[in-house]
Amino acid sequence: MDAAEQQVRQKGADGFSYSDLSTAVGLRKASIHYHFPAKSDLLTAIMARYGKRVMQELETYGDRFDTAEQQLEGFVAFYRAALQQGSSLCLCVAYAVNADGLSADTRQEIARFRAEVLTWLQHRFEMMQTRPDLPGGFGNATDAAAATLALVEGAQLSARIAADPAIYDQATRRFREQLRRN
Repeated sequence: MDAAEQQVRQKGADGFSYSDLSTAVGLRKASIHYHFPAKSDLLTAIMARYGKRVMQELETYGDRFDTAEQQLEGFVAFYRAALQQGSSLCLCVAYAVNADGLSADTRQEIARFRAEVLTWLQHRFEMMQTRPDLPGGFGNATDAAAATLALVEGAQLSARIAADPAIYDQATRRFREQLRRN
C-alpha cells in the first residue's frame, strides 16, 4: 500500500498500473489482485489509510504546539512536506485531479477525509476567535477553514506543476505572516 500510495501521489490515480506496482514491490500482479480485485478497491483502501494517518498526525499538534496559530502553521508545513521537493502531491489532491474516474467509494472516502480536515481547521480558527488579545482578521471560522484548505491544495498543485516548492512557499506566505501577527 505504501508503494501504491507513492505511485498515486507522483503519477495520479490513472497514471500507474498493477504492473507498475508489481515491479515496484516485487510481487506478482495476481498477488495484488488477490487483495485488491479492482484498482478502485486499492484506491479506496489507500485513501482510507491515508486519511487516518493524516488525522492522527494533526491531532498531535495540540500537544506539540502551544497555540492555534502554531498548529495552523504546522498544517501548512505538513502540506508543504507532502510535495517531496516538488515531485509529489498529498494523496487527496492527487486524487482530485482525476476525480471523475474514481469510484463512488473512493470519492466518499475523500469527502470524509476533507470533512475531517475542515472540522480540524475550523476548530483552530474558533480557538483563535475566543482569545480577546488577538486582532482577528480571519473572519468566520467555517469560511476561514475552507479558504485555508483551498489555499494549501492550490499551492500544492501550482508547486507540483513547476516542480518547485518555492511556489508553495510564495502562495502561502501571506497566510503564514497573518498567523504570526496574531
